[in-house]
Amino acid sequence: MKKIVFLLAIICMSSCMAQKKQKERANKNAEDKIYPTTYAFPKEYVGTYAGNLNVADASGVLQNVPMELIIAPTEDPKKYSYTLAYIISKKRDERKYTLVIVDQAKGLFDLDENNGVVLRANYMRQTLFSTFEVNNRILNSSVEFKNDGRVFFNIIVTEKAESRQTGDKKTPVISYNAIVIQKAALRKVDRD
Repeated sequence: MKKIVFLLAIICMSSCMAQKKQKERANKNAEDKIYPTTYAFPKEYVGTYAGNLNVADASGVLQNVPMELIIAPTEDPKKYSYTLAYIISKKRDERKYTLVIVDQAKGLFDLDENNGVVLRANYMRQTLFSTFEVNNRILNSSVEFKNDGRVFFNIIVTEKAESRQTGDKKTPVISYNAIVIQKAALRKVDRD
């Protein structure tokens, strides 16, 4: 009788381990569906993406602004036109950047404002990241590109002047207050 109970216990454990492995494989496949094969950036994301930019602070929504992101090739294969356009008071306000491929393999890019200001940007996991400081504020930008024609645009603005330091002298930690967030869900649009 003890041998039968022992044998049943072994079979049960083996079955549980097999189910666990099967779930792990299923989770890996689920991740592949969430993060499908990466497209070549920026080449395969050329086009116009449109939607609304939502600007908010802790008190709530401050503004909703129609916006576009336009990525277009140039004569130089290492440079792309990268335009952010906003419709404010029925007027189109365009910010024309040049997206420069610095090192494609390392995901290094420059966003050249064409006025002497060049922002470093890093492309990882289908997202273009950029962090920069201007007027005592730190801006963290992320532009996530989906293979289905969607783009998620986020900028978090933090106030550097209101920083707080904690920790000890050996490892001080400085934290900042986020004061504004800009978010947009854009979709690729066809233009004639």
